[in-house]
Amino acid sequence: MYNDKMYWRFWLLLVVGIFFLLWAFKGFNFDSSIIVTALSAGGITLFIEKIVFKLLIWKCCPDIFYPWLSNIPYIGGQWEGEIQSDFIFPDTGKIGEPIPAKIEIRHDFDKICVTLETGSSYSSSYVSDVWIDESKRKYLCYTYYNDADENRDTNPNHDGSAKLRVIDNGELKLVGHYFTGRKTTGKMTFKRISKKNSRA
Repeated sequence: MYNDKMYWRFWLLLVVGIFFLLWAFKGFNFDSSIIVTALSAGGITLFIEKIVFKLLIWKCCPDIFYPWLSNIPYIGGQWEGEIQSDFIFPDTGKIGEPIPAKIEIRHDFDKICVTLETGSSYSSSYVSDVWIDESKRKYLCYTYYNDADENRDTNPNHDGSAKLRVIDNGELKLVGHYFTGRKTTGKMTFKRISKKNSRA
């Protein structure tokens, strides 16, 4: 999801820079305190990376890192759309109408979590990532567990996977397909309505 070579090169250079600053402050002495200086530089850099960068800067303004550091645009937030399943209802012998649905994506710097809700069920991802193909098209791919609130005889709990193309043409869209362990497939289409998560 991000340019790992550039990312780690930056932090390595920061460690070296902080080390030389601390070492200069101590008068460039070659003694046992140089080990403490090196450990201090590493600790300060780790604090900046974990707390300042990932918890503060990324949370406040994640869009500034695309495309020079992050390989994908920020896709976190709340999305609304619909699901069209190929499930055939036994009582009618027909495919149902499109189902309104909401997706919430928690997009941290180095991981993505997806939750989806409809009027009768909800699902949560347990494996998710963004895949970039050879043509630089970006896909949100995730595997999820779905639990139904009602009608469990026709909508039992199940696992599934989704592959949604991230379309960025002024406004972000997610369009793609899913399939489930109960041998159903369908199409999913979503538009983002907010960059904020409900549990921010």
